[in-house]
Amino acid sequence: MEAAVTAPPEATESPAIKTLRFSLDNTRLTALTASPLLSAAAISTGSRRIQHRFFDTAEFALARKGITLFLRKSGRGIRQVLLHNGETLEVAAASPVPEPGLFGPDWLARLATALNSAPLHEMASANFKETIRALGEAKVTLQTGYLIARGQKIPFSEAEFSGPTASLPESILALAAGFPLRLQPEPLGPRAVRLAGGPPPGVHRAGNGLTGEPSLDEAVESILSACLEQFLANWPAFFEGDEVAAVHQMRVAMRRLRSALGLFNRILPAPEFFALRVEAKRIASIMGGARDWDVFIAMLREGPAAAFANEAGFAALEAQCAAHRQAGYAQVRALLEDPATTRFLLMAEAFLGRRGWRNGLPAEILPRLAERAKIFGAESLERLHRKLRKRGKHLAKLTPELRHNVRIELKKLRYAVEFFGLLLEPRQRVRQFHHAAATLQEELGKLNDMAAAQELALRLRGDSPEASRALGIVMGWAAHAALGEPRAIAAAWKDFKNVKPLA
Repeated sequence: MEAAVTAPPEATESPAIKTLRFSLDNTRLTALTASPLLSAAAISTGSRRIQHRFFDTAEFALARKGITLFLRKSGRGIRQVLLHNGETLEVAAASPVPEPGLFGPDWLARLATALNSAPLHEMASANFKETIRALGEAKVTLQTGYLIARGQKIPFSEAEFSGPTASLPESILALAAGFPLRLQPEPLGPRAVRLAGGPPPGVHRAGNGLTGEPSLDEAVESILSACLEQFLANWPAFFEGDEVAAVHQMRVAMRRLRSALGLFNRILPAPEFFALRVEAKRIASIMGGARDWDVFIAMLREGPAAAFANEAGFAALEAQCAAHRQAGYAQVRALLEDPATTRFLLMAEAFLGRRGWRNGLPAEILPRLAERAKIFGAESLERLHRKLRKRGKHLAKLTPELRHNVRIELKKLRYAVEFFGLLLEPRQRVRQFHHAAATLQEELGKLNDMAAAQELALRLRGDSPEASRALGIVMGWAAHAALGEPRAIAAAWKDFKNVKPLA
């Protein structure tokens, strides 16, 4: 920690550069390396051996702060690299041990705070062959080798694409037509440290909405990008972290994306909006199939099984539920491993990169792209609020189907508030409105969960007298709960109606 401070490190990426990483098997990686689609002469015609050595404290103090520190050795050259929140810092190094001071005084202070005087140790390493090619303006880094952690060698074969944000996804899509690709959102360094015993990937909730004075054109890009980023950020957590929370957040991301696409398509009609909505719905539906069993099992344990603790048949029902849940999560795993899901995300990224919503717009609509997003946001909120109030009349007395439609409209309104609310004034009214909408959605969500529970219960079997009796209790419990509590629903609806509209 006493290393002398040198010149500031080089930033290896700029805001205009995007990096995407994909998993391949060895056969496909070899074929890709030799593919004429990649220009061998543009960057490098040979391969080189690379070694990464990853450092952290015994308690993984850096990893817990989202920091990855490693030394990269190629031939006789050594580079010291730091990763944090998508930022990459890289600087030449002369020592085989880390020197935090090389990153400059600011990072030296930040690392000293994170380490709190704890020594750094080599926690994991990677040894691989690297070949660099070009794909248009993009650099393609092909890697095959091993991660070494806890005495184990874990093979990997991957391709990393780095290039202009506006054109990179389009270029990869062209390549993916002949080479099935699967996204690998977890970078090599954090993955190696995790395999060495570091913390699992975290779960990421949706971020804040728009701020400042963005135009409508900027708002489309920002909101859709945020939905895709939320989905991708939770991908590693599904495989190596909290799969339940990860599925929930990925499903929310697809629902938000679908809602945003529908919102913008009203004023900026584009064929891609419809196509992306269809695929987002499919993905969310598969994830919902797994998520529904989590909710059902929680209801079973906390509701009828707790109320009828002496009934022996609940254990058999829960075992059946566990099998259905496992099958649901297997479907999610297959979904994420399917190259079709990667293609969908690349299509969405390519659409954003080329600003596809601008194409083919009538001349009279084009000026709206430059207007402030808060105008469109206010108009959308007013329209959604008016539609919801109309559909929600006599809410407590509506049929389950009509209440479900109200819930759908309410979710659209809530997402719109989350997208545009920070642009509107007064902020206190925005918070009150969002709180009232959230409370109403929670009440309607309970009813929806119970309606789903009735359908799931029909998939269970009463294979014994005890299980049959327990199943009858569950179905009766869910049917009664699906009726709801009229007073609670009426109160939530009244509170929502009494909050002043935002537009």
